[in-house]
Amino acid sequence: MANVAVEYYRSGMSNKSPMTRRGFCLLGGAAALLPAVGIGADGPDAGEDEMRSVSALTTERWNFFKDSYWYVPAANLRAYIYTPGSQEVTFATDQTVIHITDYRRGYFWGVTGVQLGDGNISYRSLVGSVTPAGSVYLAFTPFDAGRNATVTQGFGEMQKKLGQWTMVNQMSSGPGAQLSIFHWAYMLQTKPGRRTWDSLPGSGLSVPEFLQDCPPGPELRRA
Repeated sequence: MANVAVEYYRSGMSNKSPMTRRGFCLLGGAAALLPAVGIGADGPDAGEDEMRSVSALTTERWNFFKDSYWYVPAANLRAYIYTPGSQEVTFATDQTVIHITDYRRGYFWGVTGVQLGDGNISYRSLVGSVTPAGSVYLAFTPFDAGRNATVTQGFGEMQKKLGQWTMVNQMSSGPGAQLSIFHWAYMLQTKPGRRTWDSLPGSGLSVPEFLQDCPPGPELRRA
């Protein structure tokens, strides 16, 4: 098709008629030339290869997820609890600590600990994903598969605040839970040497103390 368009264009130009040049454009000659320039002999699969390369590059921005720790700052500790039996809504502090142990091209996994008020810390495994644009999905699953517990889901977005990345998450208990807990927070990253590493807001425990009884999380299976 491209060769036909080129021959038509050459014959039209030799006629030196404005109407011929106009006719070339109206007949789609320019559009016929574009595939030869853009796709050529590579065909449509070239676009798929390019998208794979772009996806790999854009997910590299989140490489810092690997072996990272996230916590709830003091301003966002409040969570709400809905009890279906009594139709009551109450609130409690909720410190959630996430340890992302590994990250691969937009997918990550690890563990999490949750403490409501002064209660015991409960632990769950974590698997999730983050898109190149920064949309986050989280799934928290009980380690004890034998008990009747549901998966807690979270949705979030990576946003920069005061020069650092925050994970703005919304989380809720899954259907069938005896209590429905709703919580959103600008989760922040913490590291050894920072004040929050040694004393978590709402808990007072250090991050190692908070996670000391947590079972090992998911690991990547290698063939």
